[in-house]
Amino acid sequence: MRKIVLVLFLLLLVYPLMAQDFTVTGVVSADGDVLPGAAVQVKERPMVGTQTDMDGKYTIKVGKNESLVFIYMGYENSVVKVNGKSVINVEMKESSVVLDDVVITVPYGVAKKSSFTGSAAVVNNKIIEQTQVSNITKALQGTMAGVQSFSPSGQPGTDATIRIRGVGSVNASSDPLYVVDGVPYDGSLSSISSADIESITVMKDAASATLYGSRAANGVVMITTKQGQKDSPTTIDFSAKYGASSRARSDYKQLSTNQYMELFWEAVRNERYDSKMQPGLDPIAVSNEAAQYASNNIMGMIGINPYGLNNPQPIGLDGKLKPGLKPLWNDSWDDALSQDAHYTDINLRVSGGGKNTKYYVSGAFLNDQGYVIESGFKRYTMRANLVTDIRKWLQFGINVSGAHSIQNYPKQDDSAINNVILFARSVPSFYPVYERDLNTGDYLNGEKTYDFGKYRATSYAKYNLAATMPLDKNEIKRDQASMRSYLLFEPIKDLTFKTSLNIDYDNRSDLYYASPKMGPASETGGSSSKSNVRTTRLTINNVLSYAFKIKEIHNLKLMAGHEYYEYNLSNLSGSRSNMVIDGFDQPSAGSSITGFDGRIDSYKLLSFFGNADYSLLDRYYLSASVRSDASSRFHPDNRWGTFWSVGGSWRIIAEPFMEQLAESWLSNLSLRSSYGAQGNDNINDFYAYQALYELTNNNGNPGLVFDRLAAPKLSWETNLNFNVGLDFGVLNNRISGTVEFFSRRSKDLLFNKELAPSTGNSSVRANLGAVKNYGWEFMLQGYPIHTKDWKWRLSVNATTYKNVITSLPEDEMWSGSKKWVKGGSLYDFYMIEWAGVNAENGNPQWYIYNDKGEKIITESYADTQDRSNRVKVGNSLPKVSGGFQSDLTFRNFSLSALFTYNIGGKIYNSDKIGMQHQGRAGATWSTDMLNRWTPENTNTDVPRLTTNPNSSWTNQSDRFLVDRSFLRLKSINFSYELPRKWLERITFKQASVFIQAENLFTLTKQQGLDPEQTFDGTTYYRYPSMRTISAGFNIKL
Repeated sequence: MRKIVLVLFLLLLVYPLMAQDFTVTGVVSADGDVLPGAAVQVKERPMVGTQTDMDGKYTIKVGKNESLVFIYMGYENSVVKVNGKSVINVEMKESSVVLDDVVITVPYGVAKKSSFTGSAAVVNNKIIEQTQVSNITKALQGTMAGVQSFSPSGQPGTDATIRIRGVGSVNASSDPLYVVDGVPYDGSLSSISSADIESITVMKDAASATLYGSRAANGVVMITTKQGQKDSPTTIDFSAKYGASSRARSDYKQLSTNQYMELFWEAVRNERYDSKMQPGLDPIAVSNEAAQYASNNIMGMIGINPYGLNNPQPIGLDGKLKPGLKPLWNDSWDDALSQDAHYTDINLRVSGGGKNTKYYVSGAFLNDQGYVIESGFKRYTMRANLVTDIRKWLQFGINVSGAHSIQNYPKQDDSAINNVILFARSVPSFYPVYERDLNTGDYLNGEKTYDFGKYRATSYAKYNLAATMPLDKNEIKRDQASMRSYLLFEPIKDLTFKTSLNIDYDNRSDLYYASPKMGPASETGGSSSKSNVRTTRLTINNVLSYAFKIKEIHNLKLMAGHEYYEYNLSNLSGSRSNMVIDGFDQPSAGSSITGFDGRIDSYKLLSFFGNADYSLLDRYYLSASVRSDASSRFHPDNRWGTFWSVGGSWRIIAEPFMEQLAESWLSNLSLRSSYGAQGNDNINDFYAYQALYELTNNNGNPGLVFDRLAAPKLSWETNLNFNVGLDFGVLNNRISGTVEFFSRRSKDLLFNKELAPSTGNSSVRANLGAVKNYGWEFMLQGYPIHTKDWKWRLSVNATTYKNVITSLPEDEMWSGSKKWVKGGSLYDFYMIEWAGVNAENGNPQWYIYNDKGEKIITESYADTQDRSNRVKVGNSLPKVSGGFQSDLTFRNFSLSALFTYNIGGKIYNSDKIGMQHQGRAGATWSTDMLNRWTPENTNTDVPRLTTNPNSSWTNQSDRFLVDRSFLRLKSINFSYELPRKWLERITFKQASVFIQAENLFTLTKQQGLDPEQTFDGTTYYRYPSMRTISAGFNIKL
């Protein structure tokens, strides 16, 4: 009882101190123009601050005897004593001093970057708004060191693959944790409009991410949405852009019809000669017979004669096209399966605030059409952010958003016949899109009737995607809603308690319909399959924070919290065939049930966490964090995992012995380091530790079959992260940069442990493996020009790292073309070495190793099958990756450009292999085949053509490994801001017009290759990146 009375007494004693804080408002300007985005900080409490809105206005709570510091890039700092004034307007003076001290979003709060002990990078809304992407993950590429972003598909609306400082797992997820407005988010990021984003902060080390616990093992991407400003009039922002999209890089060049026929004749002739030539026969006679055979049969082998029935043998006995002949048609399947794609993005935002309230409301529409027919992404979004001070000691905030999207997603990313990307590449131009008169080449009967090519010599016979795709449907609809709400209590100064309730809802419906009207589906009556996946996610957290100062030199901030997370999933799917009539695409229109399935799943996480930040003399900083998580994915005995981090930083520039340098040329010098452990329970399985049974049907009798052994000892994967960084600035921060070294050791990785066959199971899952990623990050930025009219900012970032396997459950393991061994990398290619083409006979050759370990050459690929012949031939990881940016302004004009690059690394180009066969009837050929071996061209790496090679040269070898280095102009923006004098007449606050381009050009070594491939370095007929060019305007009322 005494303790309770004492606490109440202290509360009553210190509560009046709150009256010392009051609200100060004002406008920050320079040369008569307001300065939006200027930083306003309390000098005595650097952690307390705000920014000016678009009208240069600010609102901040401050003590009557404290001082305010006003900071804006390119201007001198201004320090103003409050002295009880409630309105303070500041006129900034321009200076060559360029400051880069920003406030960043951190777990459960904000921090000043100069005192932050962790490793974090920020992308502001200017860069985000200049990108033309339907998914914000694609906006991160090249913007910061340590973050790699590759788009596995150019299909509008798809996510990019993000990796922060390498891969931390083999069989579990390596994706980072996404946090939206302080709360973990598992929904689709395509539901967030880029116009609603204020900033994106990426947490890269343990000190910055540990407070998010087990889900932050692979780093954290924190997305902060926009809010209004207190004491600010209502502002209306309207922006619109419209443009056109096309393929960013042309596909691989193919042979023309004439070239194809001559080379195919050669392949047929060679095969006929090889099969007929016997000892004792006259080679000339056999060669003449083979030539006659080829001339007589190639049209029949292909299935159609593009030169007309009047020219049954267009290729003469010399292998050349007869003079004067031209194909009667030359149909481009790439054109037939492409469309004039358009890009539309419209945004309306309303923001403002009163004395105690600030608000932000937005609505947006996006229509991002794909360059392939029947592909695209359409989205409608809305968002409302409201923060209000109910009492001086009580604040309420709510952030509600909703999105509805429709994604047309044709078949792609595999080798299926109806993969539209592969189809367009694989069907030659001499196979017509529409039925043709074989005498004249005109459309048959004068009408465009789709030709399904039953005569085609390849597996594409009977298919015409240009005809069936408009009738079929591959559609993904999503309805998503999110709510972020909180109450913030401040009973006494610097003591806060925040409780929040957060809900995310996602409803996804997939419909795949094959029309019964035409094509192969007409033979089975068509089909329709539909699935619905509904997920709900609940997050509740409570955070108590207290900050205090001791003797003006010690600052301590303590935080403790609790979090509960619950994920629920419901999935229902079904399919039917024999559709009643074309146009009714729902499964209910099918007469035969072909499938039905459904399930529910759930996942729960309970967490407790704490953090302490200490600073001495605003020069020395220490931080420590700890978090304990209990995951439902693991057995109750192994459910809890505790993760931690420690960090420290030293502002060397603030030391007395650095005063002389600080006053001359050195502006900033600080050293920071951190170390900690993070867990990973995202192992793609809600029942990771439990035994599973499979439902089977045996002659109509249902039953259960044992499928997987229980793994009660299965536990967390753990990442141990070490980071050390040096931040520097010279010439009043005119030039600044960061150098960081990181080491990320991932242990207890999930693998399947082999068991004796007598157990009835081949393996059981266990925590057995370990990998390490270590490397360097570099960031340098500067202002070569900084005058009143001209401002030019340049920045460059680079990352280089290595991936090393430190432990495996077996001596060696294989994953496709990758061999995993201790000391090697997860990304090492192990393949047969290509030995070139035999100059004497044109046959392909490979290296193998005999019993003595000597390297010898063979012309039989069958001799290479022993895995000992596979050697390390490269690594898919780039040696260096990053980006560089240029921002140039001249008065009201601005030009910004972002380049991304990779240096080194390998890609196995399986896409192009299909175009490099030695003589398959009716299959497209790459122009590389023009350099094939002939008796006159023996110095080549393309073998002799034949329709029946003893060993196909396209068998896997390092011959088809290519350099993945590239340079891409990711985005470029040219804008003009209309003079304020013009706008005053029509009561506009601000207006600008602009032209933007995305993926404008790409430089890489191999023609046709889109270098933006997956991390494992293997192409797979993906939807290529798109180039978008648009124009638009922004208006602020």
